[in-house]
Amino acid sequence: MRELEYPFDANYLLKNRRKIKKELLLSPNLIEKNIAILGGSTTSEIKNMLEIFLLNYGIKPNFYESEYNKFYEDAVFGNEEFDSFKPDIIYIHTTNRNIMDYPTMYDTEEIIKNKLESEYAKFEKIWDKLYEKFNAVIIQNNFEYPFYRLLGNKDAVDIHGKINFITKLNQMFYDYANKTSNFYINDINYISSLYGLDKWANQFYWHMYKYALEVPAIPYLSFNIANIIKSIYGKNKKALVLDLDNTLWGGIVGDDGVENLAIGQEVPSGQVFSEFQNYIKEQKSIGVILNINSKNEYENAIAGLNHPEGTLKPDDFIIIKANWNPKNMNIKDIAEELNLGADSFVFVDDNPAERQICRDYVEGISAPEIDLPENYIRIIDHNRIF
Repeated sequence: MRELEYPFDANYLLKNRRKIKKELLLSPNLIEKNIAILGGSTTSEIKNMLEIFLLNYGIKPNFYESEYNKFYEDAVFGNEEFDSFKPDIIYIHTTNRNIMDYPTMYDTEEIIKNKLESEYAKFEKIWDKLYEKFNAVIIQNNFEYPFYRLLGNKDAVDIHGKINFITKLNQMFYDYANKTSNFYINDINYISSLYGLDKWANQFYWHMYKYALEVPAIPYLSFNIANIIKSIYGKNKKALVLDLDNTLWGGIVGDDGVENLAIGQEVPSGQVFSEFQNYIKEQKSIGVILNINSKNEYENAIAGLNHPEGTLKPDDFIIIKANWNPKNMNIKDIAEELNLGADSFVFVDDNPAERQICRDYVEGISAPEIDLPENYIRIIDHNRIF
């Protein structure tokens, strides 16, 4: 559903959740999963938003939701309802509000070290107890930065600073994740910085409703959790299908000639497309399959890809379709040649009409709403497609 792809309208999703859910429940072949949410703050709207994002990925969630701030008790001591729920996934929604013992200016280095180890030990006990009891995947928030810095810029450097303390605690979480299978970090430190920390930590929502983030930010949080879950169940995309003219370079190679394409360091527009090509090359390095789908003469397409300032070359692509066939037909042909379902593909084209045609006629394909070339990377990356 286009409304659930980035960039989405968070307020629209919050207002129309029930209508969206009703429509998505009609989707065929939904897989059911039990998801437990153990919250250190209010989580009801997080659950609601997570549900529609998961339904959009073909996952129908059944939820267990802990009582307010009972994440530790449920994990360590359990209860009949939670124990009988048999979760496939356990999401632990804790934030910097759940850090109980921050350093003070009067603490010695040894006291601060003990506080750090004590905070970490509390969470490691939670994880170990959950693994002992359930054969489940654990998704754990890291910690976002505080909404104020008592020590200003020094807060990140001084051992008494909250930012310094949170940074060290986050690293301990990452070390655990690196050595533990079926354990994933939900990076709210990054998400909150993208959203804007002042807005994320809106005090009104905490004091009125005990939400640790403002309600309009919840779709962004839930979207990120849903993307972790869909990757666990193999629902990530596998391949890019890219247009050429005004997508991988500025200009139209057949009209302007290779020498006049905007790519490279000489002009700002060329730098934008060079950066985008570098990003696509990085996608290839993590296993994304690259393909071309362009309305062009084949010889012109190859000449453009051999531009001396281009990062991407013809041999970076598995299949190059440069012809005058409808692009939706080219994509179906690429899928057949690669023996992949069409829902494995992401189509990137600067032309909104071409994007819509492919959405309409190629079931399951993603075609992000890219706009200005300087936003291509942000929009594709924030969709968390791969």
